[in-house]
Amino acid sequence: MDIESIIALDSKDLGYIGERLREIRLELVELDDIEDKRFSAFSITNLSEYLNMDRATLANVERGSSMVNSIKIILYFYSLGYNPIWILLPDNEFIQKRKLGENMVYQEGLQEKFLELEERVSDAIKDFKSEL
Repeated sequence: MDIESIIALDSKDLGYIGERLREIRLELVELDDIEDKRFSAFSITNLSEYLNMDRATLANVERGSSMVNSIKIILYFYSLGYNPIWILLPDNEFIQKRKLGENMVYQEGLQEKFLELEERVSDAIKDFKSEL
C-alpha cells in the first residue's frame, strides 16, 4: 500500500477492522460459560462498561465508523517499517519499534514470492503430518 492509497482511505475502507473486533467479541461471548449470553462479560454493554467507554462508541468502532485517521497514520508508519503493536500497546518496553522483516512482503514484487513460499511451507507441513 503506497501513501496515496493510505491518504485516500476512509471509514468504509477500514470497516474490516471493526468487523474483526466485533467477530472476536462475539466469539468471546460464545466461549463464555455463562448460560444467558446477554450477561456475558463480553456483551457489548458489559464490555463497554469494563472499558469505560460509551456503548454507542463501542458500537461505532465495530461498525468501522471510528478511528479512521489513527488507523491511516498507523498504516503509513507500518509501510515505513514501524511495528503497529509498538504503537498500540501502552506497555511497549519489550516490543520492537521497527520490524522491517515483517512488512517486507508488502514491498513491490515480493508479495507474490512470499505467497508462493507460504504455499510451499504449508504443503510441506501437510506432507509431514500425513506421514505421522
